[in-house]
Amino acid sequence: MRLSVQCYTLRSEFEKDVWKTLSAIREIGFNFIELAGTYGWPVWELKTRLDTVGLQVSGSHLGLDALESNLEQVIEDHYTLDCRYLILPWVGEADYAEGWDVLGRRIDAIGERIRDAGLRFAYHNHAFEFAVAGGKPGLDVLFENSDREHVLAQLDVGWIKHAGQDPAAYIRHYGARAPLVHLKDFTPEGKDAIAGEGAVDWEDVLAACREAEVEFGAIEMDHPPGEPIDDVRRCARFYLDRGIPF
Repeated sequence: MRLSVQCYTLRSEFEKDVWKTLSAIREIGFNFIELAGTYGWPVWELKTRLDTVGLQVSGSHLGLDALESNLEQVIEDHYTLDCRYLILPWVGEADYAEGWDVLGRRIDAIGERIRDAGLRFAYHNHAFEFAVAGGKPGLDVLFENSDREHVLAQLDVGWIKHAGQDPAAYIRHYGARAPLVHLKDFTPEGKDAIAGEGAVDWEDVLAACREAEVEFGAIEMDHPPGEPIDDVRRCARFYLDRGIPF
């Protein structure tokens, strides 16, 4: 597993200065970032700037509307960015109102087109997907109703723990279908924490990531408890100390 960082974590810094923030990420030691938009830049310009700084794109978060209404352009843009993984990071209640099975089949069609284009598609969970539907967590129903080659999993460790589930067990269960994880720690109350200072059992989680041969672990905090760059640096050090490289 290689470390990356989800740029949403640093959105307040990107709002001030995109170039300075990218440089700060590289100065910490990261080789990869996970995108949450392109900050108004054409993709070719963003790629040029990333090349200049020395950063690559491990994955990209994209809304369902863009994936369904403009997928050919999305695929072209991500080839420009040299980004292999396109990730659906969130869905609204209306999107799964008819059932997680229906949504599973809906996003399977997206994933099939992305797979046919030579890229990969993944679904990122929060906690709400673990509400039981038909005797199973909604997330499991979604994956059961989509092809494992079309819809991969980006398992968010913190949200799985916050939902009362075992993140290491989920990583082991999905195995090769989960090449991506979000490395997130929460307090028992559900607030973002520096890695190792929350409720996640990192020894077991990181062991499971190794067993599943996870490709990228992206550090993410929805609401960093301190200065965002410093918090990312502290989290990175925690994982580096446990043998997870940049």
